Amino acid sequence: MRAGEFAVVDGKDLLSTWESSPGFHRYFASCCGSPIYKLNDASPNVLGLRMGTLDTDPGRAAEVHFMSGSKCPWVELKDDLRQ
Repeated sequence: MRAGEFAVVDGKDLLSTWESSPGFHRYFASCCGSPIYKLNDASPNVLGLRMGTLDTDPGRAAEVHFMSGSKCPWVELKDDLRQ
């Protein structure tokens, strides 16, 4: 998503961050370790938001299956989306 369209409105004090590799900053909930989002210095306008953090429909359909080569064996991808 566009980084400029994202804001933490509550609980910002519960976020922690670490640099997983040079230029990649990962933000997580310090209370439980759950990953929330990531930022890449090379693409500062793009925020990688974890879909599992959402509690409402994001209003967009999937466009691609990311990292499908390492999916759980019981997950079946039954559509024509690019993998």
